[in-house]
Amino acid sequence: MKKQFALSVIILLSSIANAQKQDYFVSCNAQSLLFPKQTLSKDSKNLDVSAEHIEVADSNYILTGNAIINSSAYHLTADKINLQKNTQASQASGNIKFQNNDIMLTSDEAIIEKQGVKTQAMFEQVDFQHLKNKLSAQAQKITNDGNKQTLYSVTYELCPVGNQDWIMKTPKMTLDADANQGIAEDITIEFMGVPIFYYPYYEWQLKGRSSGFMAPMFATFDDAGSGKSGYQIRIPYYFNIAPDRDFLLTFNHVSTRGEALEGKYRQLIDNGRVEINGHYLDEDKISKKRRWYFDTKLDLSLNDTTKLDIISKRVSDKLYFNEIAHDNTSTNSLSSSVNLVYQNQEENLNAAIFAENEQLVGEKNDENDIEYTRVPEISISKKVQGLGARESNFSMISTKFKHKTKPSSATGMRTHAQATFTRNIKTNAYSLQPKLEVSKTEYAMDDDTNRDRSIYSFGVDTKLFFERDTNLFGKKIIQTLTPRLSYNYTPHKDQSKLPNFDSEEITNTYENLFSGKEYTGFDKIEKTNDITLGVESDFIDQETGQTHLTLNIAQAHYLDEKKVKEKGKNHSNIVANANLAVNKFTFNNALAYDTKANKTAKHYNALSYTSNARKFITLTHGDDGEQKSAGVYGAYPITQNTHVFADVNRSLTDSINSKKTAGLAYESCCWIMRIKRFKEITALDKFYNVTKFEFVLKPSFKL
Repeated sequence: MKKQFALSVIILLSSIANAQKQDYFVSCNAQSLLFPKQTLSKDSKNLDVSAEHIEVADSNYILTGNAIINSSAYHLTADKINLQKNTQASQASGNIKFQNNDIMLTSDEAIIEKQGVKTQAMFEQVDFQHLKNKLSAQAQKITNDGNKQTLYSVTYELCPVGNQDWIMKTPKMTLDADANQGIAEDITIEFMGVPIFYYPYYEWQLKGRSSGFMAPMFATFDDAGSGKSGYQIRIPYYFNIAPDRDFLLTFNHVSTRGEALEGKYRQLIDNGRVEINGHYLDEDKISKKRRWYFDTKLDLSLNDTTKLDIISKRVSDKLYFNEIAHDNTSTNSLSSSVNLVYQNQEENLNAAIFAENEQLVGEKNDENDIEYTRVPEISISKKVQGLGARESNFSMISTKFKHKTKPSSATGMRTHAQATFTRNIKTNAYSLQPKLEVSKTEYAMDDDTNRDRSIYSFGVDTKLFFERDTNLFGKKIIQTLTPRLSYNYTPHKDQSKLPNFDSEEITNTYENLFSGKEYTGFDKIEKTNDITLGVESDFIDQETGQTHLTLNIAQAHYLDEKKVKEKGKNHSNIVANANLAVNKFTFNNALAYDTKANKTAKHYNALSYTSNARKFITLTHGDDGEQKSAGVYGAYPITQNTHVFADVNRSLTDSINSKKTAGLAYESCCWIMRIKRFKEITALDKFYNVTKFEFVLKPSFKL
């Protein structure tokens, strides 16, 4: 098998512009403040003043020795404070501590003046901290005119106080509250004392999203089309156009192919939203062709009952994601659709118009893999509720099926009309639900061949309810026991001449056995004369209401001789499920047992232990009748900040590992580093060995 290797290095800088909020924030230990938080005065007209020594001269107060001024706007302490009562100005020096509703700071020198309702201030040699997000910084000087703050020689610590793993530096920063604008010049980001990023000038909004560069991405790859190794650089820039719209422009340099532009526009509209995503490469260096990708989405509520959804996805060629985007490489097809839905809950009336189109992508897919598309499908349904828990459902769905490769004899329109009558008789001891279903299906084929089928089905589902108090794992438990019996009957109809547009065999699960159906869709409705027996039991914690154990088992018995001959036995496989949850352990088991062959036909088992997001393990083993597989995945902490993780999936049938992943992660309140290596088999049985390194700088607060 051909082996390919890719090394991706992703450096995600925490956005200086706060362009888009990221999900990298994690809860950290309580962060210390610069000094104990003080309670501001409730008296808005007077100042509370105290000191070890007070001198009064011409309405000036000189406070020395633990001098304190407390007001409704701020709290100030210093070795010395000169308070001018007439001008409401204060000059402070020595061990200054200042706090208002937004920030607290320490300083060597300070001047504070009150101008009307605004407080102006100037501080020198400052350490300050925002109270809401714990962002801390140092500045040589800060001036504040009540609206605009100007900071000189600023160093932002984006970690808890005293931690300078990574910082931002700027000689000047202006924060204008009236304009909701921040401006910084000559920004430098340092990590562990080493400059790693520089930006000469930046503007952002103090509140809300801002425009700006986002996290760049660098990767190397092997280009299968050229046989050459290459690299990729993606540099995104985010435009915050308005509160209801934005645009993400990305420059994508692919060394073997050329330069591509990627754009993603999003806008909120009245009762909906629109999203347009497009990629464009003018000329591929290898194929000399234009390469592009287009993806649009529209979600629109026309009124309280009507909704319109439009999705359009197209790509220039099948290998665009593999050769240009180097993303979404596992995508097999692109589906475009239009869906108009009407839902009136008061009248129990639903209607819809749907149409779709499909484009296959990827290495292996070809025209033979294309399925039927619905162009269009019109449906309507009405539910009528009567007395005595009686319910009638009437529906009609008409679908035009098209196919790109099949002849007209296999394409056409199917119209299916159905009426379902049910009644749910339920008491504390039992429930009884009879059901009658009558349907007619007509086919108008494109080769002018008309076919139809009329059929009915009858069924009844019964349950008995038992309950008792018991104990399980030392806990008081309520155990429910529900024996279940159902009968389903559908007469035989010759359907050999009917086309099959969308019917597939249903997997035998517990609930499916009681449905009396063997196929999805409307093209195949098999003769049924079955009795299904089953039992369900839940073990529920009396105190918490948590279900610790769920058990169910069922088997269908065939009463029709023809069906018995076709299947070679008079009953289905026994289907059973057991789900157990005890403290941090969960056990899930599902199986189908063939009693005639005396063996398990299918099964799936999963055992999990979960302590937290960084300490868990899950073991799986399964057999779907064709492929046997086993897997293990989990994570384990080495230290408080470091954990390892791994994921292995192995095909026991082919004796190959279809996927292997192993990695190491370190995370603090300030930054994250992850290294991951994985091996995965592709559609063409190639193995891709990929190593990724991710380095994330993140603030210890939510912006």
